[in-house]
Amino acid sequence: MKSRIRRRRLGKTGLYVSELSFGAMNLRMLDTTDEAYEILNYVLDQGVNLIDTARAYNGENKSGELVESEVLVGNVIRSRTVLDEPIVIVTKGHGYTPSQFDEDLSVSLSKLGIEGQGTLRIGRNEVKLIYFYHGLNQERWETITSSGSLDRALAAKAQGIVNYIGFSSHYRNAPEVKAALDSDVFDVIELPYNLFNRSVGEDGESNLLKYAYDRDVGVINMKALGGNSMPAIYKVLREYVNIDYRAMLGFCLANPYITTVDAGARYVSEFSEDIETAASEPLQPHDIERLKAEADRIADCMHGICRECMHCLEKFACPQGVSFPAVLSVYSRYLVNKRLGKDVCEFAERYGDVREDAERCIECGECLPWCEYKLNIPVMIRSAREQLGSNVSTL
Repeated sequence: MKSRIRRRRLGKTGLYVSELSFGAMNLRMLDTTDEAYEILNYVLDQGVNLIDTARAYNGENKSGELVESEVLVGNVIRSRTVLDEPIVIVTKGHGYTPSQFDEDLSVSLSKLGIEGQGTLRIGRNEVKLIYFYHGLNQERWETITSSGSLDRALAAKAQGIVNYIGFSSHYRNAPEVKAALDSDVFDVIELPYNLFNRSVGEDGESNLLKYAYDRDVGVINMKALGGNSMPAIYKVLREYVNIDYRAMLGFCLANPYITTVDAGARYVSEFSEDIETAASEPLQPHDIERLKAEADRIADCMHGICRECMHCLEKFACPQGVSFPAVLSVYSRYLVNKRLGKDVCEFAERYGDVREDAERCIECGECLPWCEYKLNIPVMIRSAREQLGSNVSTL
């Protein structure tokens, strides 16, 4: 399909993918499944040929319907009759031992509706499946390497059950990311990188994007716009910096080490704007330096806040029944506004809606391993109680 979106080579896979791809994590946050099908079809209509999903991207949408991202992605691809190239599917599992790997992979294949070996298909349409270890960190990497899981992944690739192997990771896992890349097992990697946090790129002790690129590993850029909390926070930031969403996306697209930027748009109108950015002329070096300088003016205000990515809930439920993401959302928005010197009285009022959750937290710490950003969730909830549970007039 002829597309306005440029293509880039996805490392050693040899595949050429659209430099703007679609992240299907947020399908569970829409009002209806019809909206999910609408944007998935729109994405394919625009010539996007890489869709990023995961076994754990499930939830109940606002209409009360159970949403499984893999199922929706598979259904849309199966329904298409005019796809003229294989769609590249990235999906991820939390199986870090051989048996867990097999179990998660088997479920994903079933949910997506993928059949065959070597040449994989959903219905009549050929697909290329890149299977990821989800959220690589120190503990998970140690389990993967000590259990023989890498051999199982390579066997699945050799047998044609999957086409390629990859992994995703987040900030603060640089040693594990480098070790995984040095293993020469992986074809593709997915990392967070954006204008306000460049620590996996040029601002880190090691530029992991370049490290992967130099090893011919394809690089998928997630969190280019910062996370689900950004729309609300960005309304405040716009008063202080001359940066819009187009600039944030353009910044990531201009990075020579990134193959594709995973845009997690929820609506057709949002993805349409992303396409306009991707189809425009790339930012020049002087534009990039100006944006960095502008972003650095307020970058510290973004430190230690919850991005509302919801990864913490994909394999974990608080034993006390605390809806801790809701508490962290209110507290994080309060922090950003306070750091910028804004009035924060409204957040004491919003805290009233989550007070019961905050007070149920016993600081057991069982949530800590599940935050990809390594936030100290119990301490943040305690701080929310202390700072937002007080009288509004004291804020």
